[in-house]
Amino acid sequence: MPVSFVLAAATIAATWSAPATASAAPTAVDCSAELRIAPASVPGAPLTADDLAGLVDLGTIPDLADDSFFSLSPDGKMLAVSVRKAIPRANVYCTGIYVGPTAGSLKLIDSGVGVVFWRFADLLGKADFPSGFPKPITPRWSPDGRSLAFLKSIDGIAQVWSVAPGGADGRALTHMSVDVQDFRYRRDGHAIVVRSEDASEQVRALGAEALRGFHYDDRFSPMASSRPFLRGPLPVHSAVVDVDGGASDAVMSDDGKPFDVSNRETPTGSNWTAVEDTDASEAGVAARDRNGHVARCRDRLCSHVEGHLWTSADGKQIRFVRLDGPALDAMSIYGWDIGSPRPRRLFSTGDLLVDCTPLGDDVICGREASTRPRYLSRIDLHTGRSTALFDPNPGFGARLPGRVERLTWRNRFGIESFGDLVYPAGYRAGHTYPLIVVQYTSRGFLRGGTGDEFPVQLFAGHGFAVLNIQHPRSPIPARRGMSVDEEARLDLKDFVERRSILSTFETIVARLVAGGIVDPKRIGITGLSDGASTVQFAMVHSHTFKVASIGSCCWEPSQAWTLGPAIQDYYRSIGWPSSTGDHRSFWAQISLARNTDKITAPVLVQASDDEYQIGLESVAALRERGRAVDLYVFPDEHNVKRQPAHRLAVYQRNLDWFSFWLKDEYPRYAPDHDAEYARWLGLRRAHERSVTHDLHHRQPR
Repeated sequence: MPVSFVLAAATIAATWSAPATASAAPTAVDCSAELRIAPASVPGAPLTADDLAGLVDLGTIPDLADDSFFSLSPDGKMLAVSVRKAIPRANVYCTGIYVGPTAGSLKLIDSGVGVVFWRFADLLGKADFPSGFPKPITPRWSPDGRSLAFLKSIDGIAQVWSVAPGGADGRALTHMSVDVQDFRYRRDGHAIVVRSEDASEQVRALGAEALRGFHYDDRFSPMASSRPFLRGPLPVHSAVVDVDGGASDAVMSDDGKPFDVSNRETPTGSNWTAVEDTDASEAGVAARDRNGHVARCRDRLCSHVEGHLWTSADGKQIRFVRLDGPALDAMSIYGWDIGSPRPRRLFSTGDLLVDCTPLGDDVICGREASTRPRYLSRIDLHTGRSTALFDPNPGFGARLPGRVERLTWRNRFGIESFGDLVYPAGYRAGHTYPLIVVQYTSRGFLRGGTGDEFPVQLFAGHGFAVLNIQHPRSPIPARRGMSVDEEARLDLKDFVERRSILSTFETIVARLVAGGIVDPKRIGITGLSDGASTVQFAMVHSHTFKVASIGSCCWEPSQAWTLGPAIQDYYRSIGWPSSTGDHRSFWAQISLARNTDKITAPVLVQASDDEYQIGLESVAALRERGRAVDLYVFPDEHNVKRQPAHRLAVYQRNLDWFSFWLKDEYPRYAPDHDAEYARWLGLRRAHERSVTHDLHHRQPR
C-alpha cells in the first residue's frame, strides 16, 4: 500500500484509539477448547500452514502496544493475560483471558468468538479508518482485586465485560450501541469510566447529503470506500457506569483525564516518577519529582527507547527498554540512577521484548525469539535469570524445520543492517538453495513478515532458504527537531531511501551467493505495504530477484485519483509529483507501468478489496506487455488482512507461487491449486516469449 507503514506508525499515538470488531459468524466454535493449551508438540511432526495460522497470539505488533495484553493484580500476586487464536476453518477468532498466580499455572476463565481491531481515529481528516491489526485487550483489575474487566466483542460491538478471577459471575457492564474505546475503574471500585465516540451528528448529516449527492472532497479515499468517511476526530465522550447495577450517569464531554494515569505506578515512598522526555532531544528518559522538577538523562544510551519507562522498587532508578547494539539488533533493559551521567545496562537479549511491567524489582515482558512465538517471561535484573510464566504454544519451536542465523552487514551507504537467515530443512553444506526474501521486521518470532503473509517457517520446511530482513534506518542523518514530514521529503529525494534499502538487500544476498548457500538464478522477494514499495523499486532497478509476491501494489500516476484528495495533498507536500505536467523522469524510477520492458520477474499480487484498485494500472500494463502477473482480491479486508481464512489462503498460495517459479513444482496447497497450475503455465509461456522478445529488440542506451 503506498500509504507506507512508516507513516502509519508515526501517527499511531494520536489516532489509533477507536476499536472496531469483526462480525462474529454464526459458526459453532468451542473457544474454551480452542484456547486450551495443548501439550508440547512432538519434534519432527511436519509443520503446516494451519499450524502457523492457528497459533495462540498474545497482544499485537510492538508499534501498537500502547496498552498491555496482561496485567498484575493490585497486590502483585495474580496475573491476567488476554489471548487470541485464529480459526481459519470457521473464519473467526477466539479470544480469552487466562488468570493465575505469578508463581504458578494460569487457567482460562473466559472465552468467546470475536476480536477487536485497531482503527485510525483521524487519518488525514478521516475518522474510523480501518487497519486490520488486532487491538491488544488489557485485563483491568478492580482496586480490591476481586474482579477483572476487559473489552469483549458481544454481538459485534466492543463492550466492557467483568468476571471474577476464578471465572465466576461473568457479565457485561456496558450495553452500548457503539464500541467502547477504553475504560478505567474509579478508585472506589464501584464504577468504571467508559470512553466512546459519538458519530451520530455526522451520520445524520451524511444521510441527508446522500439524498442530494456526496460532494467529492478530502473526506474521500476511493481505494477504501465509494462513500465519504466521517471527519475525524469524532467527539469522544465518557460515561460513569455503576458496576453493581449497570446504571450509567449522564454522558459528558471527555477531557481524557481518567485515562492519563499509567498502570505502572510510582513505588510507595518514592519522590520520583518516570516520565518521557519532552524537550525534543534525542534522549527520551526523564524523572519528575513531587515539586514538578524534571531531571533528564542526556546520554545517547537514553535514546532508542521502546515502550514505557518505570521506576525501580526503591524509587531511585528509572528503567527502560532500548534498541541496542551497532545495528540495533538487540534489546536491552537499562537503569538510570536519577541525576547520574549515564545509564547502566542490566539485561540484554537478541529477542523481542514488549509491554515490560515491573514486579517488585524484577520485570515481566512479552518475549519472542526467532523460533519461539510470544510468551511471558519474568526477568531478574540482578542475575539476568529469566523464567517463562506463561507460554500458550509450548514446544512449538521444536517443530520448526530450519535453524536460524542472525546476520549483520553494511550496505554501500554505510548503513548497518541486520536480518535472520533461516536454513532450509535438511540443509547440506555445498548445496545451493532457492532463496525467498521476507521483510520488513526481523525482531522476534519469524512467522510471516510485516502483515504476516509470507510463511517463513513453511518456506524453510519446503526446501527454501529464507532471509528475513529488518528495515534499515534512513541514510539521511537525523537532525534535532526534524519533523517526520521533513524526513520523508529528504528520503524521497532521488529515492535515496529506496536505493539504500535495495543496497541492503543486494549486499547480503550477494554474500549468501558467494558463500555457496543460495542459487543466484532462484531468488524471490516479498513485501506488504512499505515492503511492497521496496519490491516495486527492486523490480525496476535490479535483476537480482527472479520472482516476486506482494500483498499490496503500487506507486503509479493513477494514485492521484485512487488515494483521494487528502492523501494526495500529503504526498505532494513531501515531494511526490502533481497529477499534471510531465514527470516522466520521476516515474521512470518507480513505476511498473512506465517500465514494463525492465520487469523480468513474475509477480503475484494478493490485495485487499479496499486497496487493489491502486494496483490496476501496474497490473494492466504488465499484462499488456505479456509479463506474468496474477492478482487476487480479498473481500472485506484492509492494509493488513484480518480474516483467518484469507490469511491461510495467502500463506498457501505464496508457497505454491514460489514452488512453481523457483522449483518447477506443481501447486498443491492453495484451495484453487489445480486452476492455478493451468493459469500459471499459460503465464509462464507468455512471460518467456515477452521477455525474450524485449531482450532481443532492446536497443543499447
